Amino acid sequence: MDPGTDTHAAALRRLTRFSAGSAGWLGLIAIGGAGYLATLGTSERAQVRLVGLGVGASLVLVALGFLVALVVAWRRDLRAAPLVAGDRPELAQGGAAMFSEGYVPWWAVLAAVAVGVFGIVVVPAAADGAAWGWLTPVLLGLVAISVGVFVHWRGNEYVGVHAEGIRIVRRGRLEAAPWSRVLYFESGQAGIEGRPDRAGVSGAVETRIEEAAVAAGLATYAERLRAGDTIDLGAVSLQADVLVLEGEPVRWDRIDAVTYEHDGENNWTHVVVRVRGRRGRVKVQQSGIANFPVFAEALRASTGLRV
Repeated sequence: MDPGTDTHAAALRRLTRFSAGSAGWLGLIAIGGAGYLATLGTSERAQVRLVGLGVGASLVLVALGFLVALVVAWRRDLRAAPLVAGDRPELAQGGAAMFSEGYVPWWAVLAAVAVGVFGIVVVPAAADGAAWGWLTPVLLGLVAISVGVFVHWRGNEYVGVHAEGIRIVRRGRLEAAPWSRVLYFESGQAGIEGRPDRAGVSGAVETRIEEAAVAAGLATYAERLRAGDTIDLGAVSLQADVLVLEGEPVRWDRIDAVTYEHDGENNWTHVVVRVRGRRGRVKVQQSGIANFPVFAEALRASTGLRV
């Protein structure tokens, strides 16, 4: 998501935004593929013609396929906007979905044009080579970048912060939850227990969600465990007698120590659990544990240990 906090109206506009830059980017791929198809696909040499038809048609189909996905996601978000249009949130935020999904800005489109011109005009002139022969790696590079940007396209998202909890719109669906069921991850993500999707948050929205989710989690976790509930905190789950780490159950009374371990190569911090009577250790990324203070307090209350 874009940084900062939006007004409710601005968050809705971001939820329903269509990226003309992304469409322009895909248009360049399609035009390049069509040109490649028209040039090499009509060659008298059978091998060149085969390559031209295959590569050119692939470029056009990839571009058209992703353009359709872009339009479908945009129309879906338009239909979802009325689900939260009447809200009056304390804070709100909207923007492109997180992870590998995102919009292509216009500067990237202009950069692609510059690279194309360089590949078509400058390089062949300097090397006294054939323009379309040199353009092949340029086009394939653009396609590779496009696939990296558009794979698993999810469109936009919206997060509304209310006194009683949060409301999230992702992939056209509205999810709502009280604060006791809200997950906050240190990587700037917010989610809901039992739901795999997370929304990106930042600024005042992130601060408010962290404070409210952690406070509600600390206030209710003991009662929920006594009632036999399972508390999902992302990479770990809490149960009355068992701590589940990445799907592996460990009884609270068999935990000997819990420490931090830093992975300097990937710049990750792991929480390492040593279990009595078991070789090796169980570890999970700290950033994958939601509402970390709730986990730390449950650990202290159940084992007397601190991380």
